[in-house]
Amino acid sequence: MVVGFLLYSIRHGAFKCRFEHCNPFRKPTVGFEKRKKYRQKINSLWMNSVADDLDLLTDWWFAYRMYIVHGIDFNGGMYARATLALLVFSGMGTISYMAELYQSVFKYPESFQWLSLFTIMLEDVPQILLSLVLSGAFEQDLTTLEPLAAFNISTSVYSALMKVSGELFVNHCYCCKFEANGGEDEASVEV
Repeated sequence: MVVGFLLYSIRHGAFKCRFEHCNPFRKPTVGFEKRKKYRQKINSLWMNSVADDLDLLTDWWFAYRMYIVHGIDFNGGMYARATLALLVFSGMGTISYMAELYQSVFKYPESFQWLSLFTIMLEDVPQILLSLVLSGAFEQDLTTLEPLAAFNISTSVYSALMKVSGELFVNHCYCCKFEANGGEDEASVEV
């Protein structure tokens, strides 16, 4: 959510990053828990920013393309019904995107604990499966996958990986120290 990150920066102020050393596995001796909590706050904005925007864009782009190709018909073939399901799950993705935007800008610093799981299970996984079905990947070999379907699958996988990899960012890689507005560093920021 580049949009969310920009709105967060406007509402809560920007932050700077200053390198302390080159060893990403060396944990700080001073203020580790406070720094960890600060990283947890900015994690969803930083790690998910581009992934969420691209995922939302490609979901709707692919749904529109499949609507043009197959249409929507309850009594039609499997592809017409799958296109309807694709539109429904694109709508679910939009709802989760808006919830993440609300969470990052207005609900700060609290968060919806269920939102990442909701997005992965009710948006990313169905989008991947429907992209494979609608591109005919199960009827042919995977080398003939439509480029837009491949792009949609890769952005959904990337978005899900960013949500899962947040734990790695929060718990490891302390080779740089983030500074909050006004010169405060992440160890001195109240959570």
